[in-house]
Amino acid sequence: MKIPTKAVVAIVVVIVLAGLLLLAQRSYSTTKAIKLTAHDMELFAAEILPASQQLQLASDPEARKTLAKQLKETLAIAQKAEQEGYDQRPAVRSMIDLAESQALAVEFQKKNPEAKVTEDDVKGYYRTSPKAFDEFLELNQQFQQAMQGPQKEQYKHQYAELKILGERARAGGFEKDEVTKLKMLIGRSQVLEGSYFRDLSANSDKLIGEEDLEAYYGEHANEFEEVHARHILISTKPLKDSGEDEDKKDEAGDKKPKAISKEEARKKAQSVLDRVHKGENFVKLAEENSDEPGAKTSGGDLGYFSHGQMVAGFEKAAFAMKVGEISDLVETEFGFHIIKVEDHRNAPLDDQKTRRKISDAIKQKKIEERVQQITSASKVEVAEDFNVTPKQGAPALPQAGPGKNDQ
Repeated sequence: MKIPTKAVVAIVVVIVLAGLLLLAQRSYSTTKAIKLTAHDMELFAAEILPASQQLQLASDPEARKTLAKQLKETLAIAQKAEQEGYDQRPAVRSMIDLAESQALAVEFQKKNPEAKVTEDDVKGYYRTSPKAFDEFLELNQQFQQAMQGPQKEQYKHQYAELKILGERARAGGFEKDEVTKLKMLIGRSQVLEGSYFRDLSANSDKLIGEEDLEAYYGEHANEFEEVHARHILISTKPLKDSGEDEDKKDEAGDKKPKAISKEEARKKAQSVLDRVHKGENFVKLAEENSDEPGAKTSGGDLGYFSHGQMVAGFEKAAFAMKVGEISDLVETEFGFHIIKVEDHRNAPLDDQKTRRKISDAIKQKKIEERVQQITSASKVEVAEDFNVTPKQGAPALPQAGPGKNDQ
C-alpha cells in the first residue's frame, strides 16, 4: 500500500523544510567537522528540491547564498543540540526515528513502486509493538489533538506502514544510498533544531530585564507612536458579502443600512464632510451617519491604535494628520472615511501590549544573536557557489511543518 503524501506529512517531521537540507558524511553519535562541497549542494538541489525552487536557485546567486547560510545555521544548531544531549531525550529520539523511517519509506517506494503493506502486515507490527503509536503520541503531545477522534485509527495505520517500509528499506541496504542518507540526515537535523529552538524561545524571557525594555523603548520610540482618532464610514461593502439580510436589524434594534453604489457612497460621504466643515458636531454626525458597527454609541471613536492595526490607506492618512485636523475623503476597501485625529502619543511602557511587543522584539534579537554565536563557533562549512540545473517537470516534494520563527 502506498503512503498518501498528505497523510505522511501530517504525522512526521517534514523532509524538506523551507529548502533546507543536510549532506554530511559523519557519525550520528559524534559531532565532527562538516564540510558541504559544491558537489554536495548540487546533489541536494537536483535530488531533493522541487522544480520551482531549482529554477529560482539556478538564476539567482543570492538565493543560493541565502540557502547555504540557512543550511549552515541548521547544521550548527543541530550539532549544538547533540552536544547538549537532545538526541538522548525520548521525545526527540522518537521524532528522529520517525523522520528517518519516513525518508527510508519514501525512497523504498520510489524504487519499489509495487511495494505494498497489507492489513496483516499492520496487525503483525502491532502484535509485536502494541503500544508504539500511543507511546509516540504521549511523547509528542503536539500531535495529540490532530490525531484523536475518528482519524486516530487512520494515523495509527499509516504510522505502522512507515515503520514497516522503513525496516524493509534498512534490510535492503537503503541506509547506504546517498540520497536516502541525505534525507535521513535532514530529518534528524530538523528535529534537533526544532527542539533546541523551542527551549531557547521558552527560556528567552529570563534573558530580558527591565533595563532592556527601557533601552529598547528609548531607542525605538517611533515604533510605538499611536494615534487616537474618530471616523465616519460610508460603506461600499455589500451587506450580502457577509451573508446578512439587508433588512435585518442590528443588536441595538436599528435597521441596517442598505448597500449603495460606490458613487452614491462618495456623494453621501462628501455631503457629510461638507457638514463637518460647516461646524456641525463630528461625534453627532458619526452617530447619525456612520456605517461602522457601534458608531451610534461610540461616535466613531477608534481609541488609540499603532502602526499596522488599520488598513494602509487609513493608517497613512491618520498618522500624517495633526491633532484636531479633519481629513478629506479617504477611500479604503471598506468605503469612504472621514477621519478626525484626537491625539498623538507614544504608547506607554507600562502598557502590557507595548511591553509584550518590546519583549518579543528583544527575544527575537537575542535568539538571532545566539544562532550567530553557535554558527560562528561551529565547524560547519557550506559551499555558496554551486550550480543548479533545473529538471523540467520535476514533481515538487511536499513542504510543511514549523520553521525557526514558528518554534
